[in-house]
Amino acid sequence: MSISKCLIAEEYRELVRRSSWKFGRPQVMEIGLRYFEEHPEEVSQIASNLRYMGLSDSGSDLNAVLEGIVAHYYEKLFVLVKTYETYWIAKNRIDIGDSLEPFREARETGKAVFIGQAHFGATYLMAGALAVHGLDQHVVGYFPEPVGGMLQESGRVLSERYQAGHTRVLNLAHAEVDVPLEMMQLLSRKKILSNVYDENNKFCKRVTLLGKPLMGGTGMDLILRNFSDEKVIVVTPFLVRTSDETFRYELDRHRLADGDIIASAFRSLERRVREHPEQWYFIRELHESFPRSEVQ
Repeated sequence: MSISKCLIAEEYRELVRRSSWKFGRPQVMEIGLRYFEEHPEEVSQIASNLRYMGLSDSGSDLNAVLEGIVAHYYEKLFVLVKTYETYWIAKNRIDIGDSLEPFREARETGKAVFIGQAHFGATYLMAGALAVHGLDQHVVGYFPEPVGGMLQESGRVLSERYQAGHTRVLNLAHAEVDVPLEMMQLLSRKKILSNVYDENNKFCKRVTLLGKPLMGGTGMDLILRNFSDEKVIVVTPFLVRTSDETFRYELDRHRLADGDIIASAFRSLERRVREHPEQWYFIRELHESFPRSEVQ
């Protein structure tokens, strides 16, 4: 059992389904924090990961991190079961600023957009943040059922019922999907493609974050080396929580011609982790990305 497996249970999906954000969020927050109280070994691992990264693991700082992790899982449940409400939140509670400019440029100049996404902030609302502005996108991720099917259905309903952009999930949990090939084809066809870059897989290489070594990249450099800035715009967005119910969409742009695109993406992540360490929910499983030489 882990907090992610605990909170995805049907009883909690139903709780969120029947409750508004105002009443459902505090209930899930309470349930999640109680879970941590009952599983001190998970809290100990999170504290150890914070120490590895040189971040504070004491008192209110650790509590803020635990609350940020639970907030992430509430948002995940909300997106899975509350389609219209997700549309409304994305439309009315996200300050998008000027972050749509690279997408407008891509449309006007005939370029693809590659979105490098990190496990930080309100990630499950990020697709909706673009969809409500009419942007179609393809999202790569590992989404075991029931999550994968629910995300696919939510994206379909948002598009068909509310005239939002369409979000298609390329699910790594489905072995029959040739994801690298599809990614290459989508970029060649000038589409918007999103993929995470900060978790560990067999295509990762050694990177540095906050001065500490990690494994990252997920092979996105192997995809992007086939393209240039004249063909693909590369961005790293972050949906930062500004309150319990409001968000700010921040976006950094990266140039393939400048060299190491993964290092550039991790510099963007580092800035946000320094500013909002409590919103870096990947800290829960960060030890899985430690280089073997660092594991004692």
